[in-house]
Amino acid sequence: MNNSLKIYGTLNSANFRKVIAVARELEIEHSPITNDVYKGEGQSKPYLSINKLGQIPTLVHGSDIITESNAILIYLAEYFCKTKLHASCPTQRARINQWLFWESSQWQPVLSKVMGEYVGHKLLPSIIPAPKSSVDWDFQECAKQLSYSESKLKSDWLMGQNVSLADFSVAAMTTYFLECEFPFNLYPNIHRWYSSLNSLDSWLSTEAAMWKRK
Repeated sequence: MNNSLKIYGTLNSANFRKVIAVARELEIEHSPITNDVYKGEGQSKPYLSINKLGQIPTLVHGSDIITESNAILIYLAEYFCKTKLHASCPTQRARINQWLFWESSQWQPVLSKVMGEYVGHKLLPSIIPAPKSSVDWDFQECAKQLSYSESKLKSDWLMGQNVSLADFSVAAMTTYFLECEFPFNLYPNIHRWYSSLNSLDSWLSTEAAMWKRK
């Protein structure tokens, strides 16, 4: 059995980026396999055989096939017995997982709603027309989630003084912040946290050329 760890996706995707960043932060040997869903590669028969939804990322490790980016983050931390980004204490582990569930149920959906056409146009300019206005960061539900995260970032990281899976998970959508002109001046705690993220080699090294700072 081939036990090499493979992760399928493209760094143009925020969800793939966070998985690769965690693998690098934990120094887990892995092979990133390019699957550009924006070019239709997610619908190829070989890929659909491991991910029937044709979405990214997908992790393949021996007989294990894991989909959903946050589930992959947990798998990487727990399978490789790494507590650097997770926790041995059940309470702390639950609090980290709480952020992962919030990210998938609240944070990512609302940011996808307000940034979707801007990110979509960048990824698929021949299909999705250029936006006619700037991102509505004051959209009620978006402002609510931004205020929540701002209020929680009293320390360097979401869990306090140490970076965790929570930070990498929530950070994924910030991949698009510069392109969408996020108002960092209105959210100083988010800005500080964002700067801390970009001081990590694992995070900075996974920034796709498409989203790099100009």
